[in-house]
Amino acid sequence: MSEQQRAGAGEPCWRPLVRDDAPRVAGLLAACEEADRTGDRRGARELLDDWAAPGIDLAAGSVCAWAGPEPVAYAVARAREHADPVHEMVLDLAVHPAHRTRDVLARLLAECRRTAARRHRERFGDGTPLELHTRTHGHQRWLAEALDAAGHRRARGYRGMRIDLAAHAAAHASAAAPVLPPGSALVPFEDRHDAALLTARNAIFAGHPGSVPMTAATWRHAVTGNPYFRPGSSFLLLSADGRQVLCYLLTTEYPTTGAGVAGGGRELYLANAGTSPELHGRGLYRAVITHTLARAKQAGYRWAVLDVDDSNAMAVGGFYERLGARTIRTWTGHVLSVPTGPARVAQPPNGAGAGGDGSPTT
Repeated sequence: MSEQQRAGAGEPCWRPLVRDDAPRVAGLLAACEEADRTGDRRGARELLDDWAAPGIDLAAGSVCAWAGPEPVAYAVARAREHADPVHEMVLDLAVHPAHRTRDVLARLLAECRRTAARRHRERFGDGTPLELHTRTHGHQRWLAEALDAAGHRRARGYRGMRIDLAAHAAAHASAAAPVLPPGSALVPFEDRHDAALLTARNAIFAGHPGSVPMTAATWRHAVTGNPYFRPGSSFLLLSADGRQVLCYLLTTEYPTTGAGVAGGGRELYLANAGTSPELHGRGLYRAVITHTLARAKQAGYRWAVLDVDDSNAMAVGGFYERLGARTIRTWTGHVLSVPTGPARVAQPPNGAGAGGDGSPTT
C-alpha cells in the first residue's frame, strides 16, 4: 500500500523531516511532555539547533508520521564521526500519546533500523559494527516496553540529580579547600582555552566505553558554541604554565527549566566534566565542582542539576550525595545491534521480483 493509500485509509503518512517542520514537531513534543513529564521542553528554535548538528541529515536520517497536517511520531538518527570500534548511532524519537499503538511504534522502530543501517553503510561500510542507542525516562514505560519488544536491550542506568545551592553552601561552609597542584589556577572558561580544552577532553575520554574523539566542529556546536553554554559559570583547572587543562566542569542553562522546578529558581546544568587520568584520586574534581557550586550561588542560581551514570565510580561511592545531590529522575539506556550488510531479497525461481521486472522488493 502506498503512503497516499495509507493516508486515505486513515493511517499515518510517513516521510523524512524538513526544517520547516520544526514548529509542528515542537507541538508534538509539548503534547508528549504534558503526558510524560520528562523535562523535554524543546521548542522550534532548539529543534532547529539540534538538527543542524554534525552527523544529522534530515533527508537521509529521519522519519516522521503525519496524521493530516500534524506529526504524530518522529525519529532522527545522529551518526558519529568515528567508530571505536562500534559506531554508536543515537536516536531522538517521540510519539504522540494518542498514537502510541503497537503498529505505529513497530513501524517507527523498523524505519529507524533501516535508516540507520543505510547511513552507517554510507559512512563506514559493512565491516564496522553498528549499535542504536536510545534513552527512556522513568515515566516512559510505554517506550521502554516497545524497545524491549523490538529487541533493544536495557544496558545502563542513569540518574538525574539536583543540588540545593543554599543548603550546599551552609553544609560546606567550614570545609577545608582541596589542595591543588603547585602553580595551578582555577579560571572561568574563555575562548582562548577552547583548543586546549578539546584536546584534554579527547585525551581524558580516550578508551572510555562509547566515547569517540570529538572534532572541533562537533565540539563547538554541541558544547562551547551552544547558545545555552555558560562560560562564566564553567571552570577549568590549568597547569602552572597555563597550557594544559587538568580538570574541567562546563555548564549550561536552559531558560525554560525553572518553571518545572519545585519552588522555582534558576537551574545551572553541570553538563561536561573530566580530569586527567594521571591526576585521579587527588581531589581535583571535588575542588572544581565545589568552586563551581559556590560561584553558581553567587551568580543567583538556586539549583545545580546533573545526570550521573550509575556505573560511575563516584556515583557508586556516594560522592554526589555528600555534596547534597538528590535523585529527581531516572533514565535507562537501550542498545540494539543492527546488521549492516546489504539487504538480500529472495527471488522467485525464474529470477523475477515481485513486480515481475526483476527489481528487488525492499
